[in-house]
Amino acid sequence: MPVNYAEYYCRDGWMSDDFVENMARRYFGDDLIDSLPRYVKGKRKGQLKGMLQWSKVAKQGWCRTGGRTDDGYATGYVELRLDKIINVELVMPVWGKNPEVIATWDWDLRHFKDRCDVKPTVHKKAA
Repeated sequence: MPVNYAEYYCRDGWMSDDFVENMARRYFGDDLIDSLPRYVKGKRKGQLKGMLQWSKVAKQGWCRTGGRTDDGYATGYVELRLDKIINVELVMPVWGKNPEVIATWDWDLRHFKDRCDVKPTVHKKAA
């Protein structure tokens, strides 16, 4: 029997863009976003540094989370959050290294029914 798997897409954008800045303020609040460093010279002078990365559900379906149970059944869940953003990360890119994660917003299965219960997690203060 064929299985319809859920599909996700990941997007990112620089905080110097107005759309991305407004989206970050919606998920993380004004206090955290205002504490981010700003460009001091160049064409982006005065705009925020950093990057926002998010994941969105593109297609509903089965999402496999691991291996198999003792009975031989696959573990996972049915993804029903169509066209909803389920994960947002505020990161600071570092030259030659992985980006430093400043804060995350993760809509996991514990809060499946209500997005309002999801609180952002601050990993590191913006410098």
